[in-house]
Order: sequence, then C-alpha cells, then structure tokens
Amino acid sequence: MQTIKIITTLIIISIMTTSCLGDRKAVNVSEINDTSSFVNEDFKGNLINFSKDGSACQNISTADMASMYNVSEDKVEMLDVSKSDRRVPNSNPTCQFYLKLGATDFEWPIGSMSLIPDIEKDSYSAELSMYGENWEEVWALDKSISKSIEWIDDMGRAAYWNESKKDLYVRFKGYTLFISPPRSAVNKVETAKNRDYKSIAINMAKAAGFVN
Repeated sequence: MQTIKIITTLIIISIMTTSCLGDRKAVNVSEINDTSSFVNEDFKGNLINFSKDGSACQNISTADMASMYNVSEDKVEMLDVSKSDRRVPNSNPTCQFYLKLGATDFEWPIGSMSLIPDIEKDSYSAELSMYGENWEEVWALDKSISKSIEWIDDMGRAAYWNESKKDLYVRFKGYTLFISPPRSAVNKVETAKNRDYKSIAINMAKAAGFVN
C-alpha cells in the first residue's frame, strides 16, 4: 500500500511538471514498472567519491572544454563556485562554465556541473525524490511520461539524458552528477551550429574523471 501511495504521488507531481514543460506523453505503464533494466549491473564503484567540501571540476580543464566546442582556450572561463567567495554555505559542489562567444556576455553560452548528495533516508522527501531511497522508481516514472528522456548505458549506476532540457544525470553511490553543457538560446550563431549537447555532456563527465 505504501508503494502505491508513493507512485500515485509521484505521478501527480511528474505530470504537473512535464505539463508545464510541454514534454508530457501518455503514461507508459511498462516503463513505470521497469525499475531495473536501466541500472548498470557492471558498476564497480565510484571513481570519485562525494565530499561536501570537494570540487565538481577539479579534473576538467578549460583546454578540455575548448576542444569539445572547437574554440581557442582563451574563449573558455571556468569558475569553481565551491572554492570561491560566491559559494552559499552548505551548498553542493558546483562549477560554472562560460564560453566567450557573442557580441556581449549576455550571449555567452553558459553551463554547469554539480554533485548532488543522496537525501538521507529519514528525510521527509527521501521517498519521492530522484536523489532518495526510491530513486529507481522515480527515474522510471520520469521516463514513462517524458518524450525527451533516454537512458545512457554503462555510465555510473545509471544515467539519463533529457533532450528537452539538455541535461545529463549520472547516478553514483552516494550522489548524482548533474551536467548542463554550455549553450545559449539567444546566441543565434551558436544555435545555428546545432551542437551535439548530449555527446558534449558525456565528454564533460569523462574529462572530469567521473566515468571512463
């Protein structure tokens, strides 16, 4: 009965969210029930463990980002927010990336990389969160009602790409890696390039040392 209540609540929340984003599709019951096929059975453990005082980008470089976007390194700025005076106390390790492409900084493509720790089991939202104890059920539900989510094989414990939002989530033991590759909706030159943001996000995860 508890599981039914959890799933029902999740469906309501997810439908409300996807309706706002225009990403909703008819609920796929088989996908809701599939809470294991996307989990990586060959996962051997974290390459990088979570630390609240750690960095999300200690291994990735501006040269890496420049190579992914085929620009000169001087066009890339990287800010490790966790190590700067801009960090909010107790916030998650986060890095921001800026590509100095455009007439003004308003047009610069901007992206980020964050480490999001698991929610403690006894927390109020643990059962309903994609970062909680029932994360497999939450991920399966999100996939079942979204047109844009696709599983990515052989990354962490599990991973998915949201094409609509251009976001990558990779689940590890104890935390989730979130990557939003730099892009700009107002920079028409950049938009016209039709970059493969999924491949860029995956390469960012690899360059940062989270996956091989």
